[in-house]
Amino acid sequence: MPWWVGAAIGCAVAGALLPTVGYRLAVPYGEPPRRACSGCGAPLRPGVGGWFAGRCARGHRLGVPRWVTATLAGLAGALLAAALGAVAVLPLLLALAVLGVLLGVVDVACHRLPDPLVLPALAATPPLLGLVALATGQWDDWVRGLLACLAVGAAFTGLVLLPGGGFGFGDAKVGALLGWYLGWLGWDTVLLGVALPWVVNAPVLLVLLAVRRVRWRTALPFGPALLTGALLAVLATAG
Repeated sequence: MPWWVGAAIGCAVAGALLPTVGYRLAVPYGEPPRRACSGCGAPLRPGVGGWFAGRCARGHRLGVPRWVTATLAGLAGALLAAALGAVAVLPLLLALAVLGVLLGVVDVACHRLPDPLVLPALAATPPLLGLVALATGQWDDWVRGLLACLAVGAAFTGLVLLPGGGFGFGDAKVGALLGWYLGWLGWDTVLLGVALPWVVNAPVLLVLLAVRRVRWRTALPFGPALLTGALLAVLATAG
């Protein structure tokens, strides 16, 4: 079995666990995670199991179908593994791909990229990439990742502060997180990762306008385009 198939299977299995987590976190800003089924009001199962149960006590599905998140995560894992090969940073990129699927699900549902998901990943990235650099001697890549994180985070923060820009601080934080990994791979990957989200979002907006699902001033979640653009940038510059 090709080794990248194992990466795809692992990511797909992890992706299958995401729907209820996304469902519980897809709440308005400032509210705690969802504790009851929005369909019937039944309390959700307490404890860790309640975050992964696919249905409530009355049988209502919690979140998107499992096959959706499993397919997205598995496809992202397969593409990354096949493009990059057996590089030391690959396990972290696969974990980021699974996290990206979860963030995308939440952002589509409620236009949020929750801090409880983004900030721990952002805080864990420097030491984790530091361990990779320690094992491989790739300290230049670590420094470039840090600089890219700061640059992309600052650029997106500037967009957030523009009036009517439609960006949120969640986008800036995710941009900074992605900047670490794009920067590790190279400045060309960073530049593509910053430019491609707009290319990804444009046809989506046009289709939604054509079917009259949105208007010109409707704010679209930018997280999925940001994450997809980063993946495409990695694939385009691999090797």
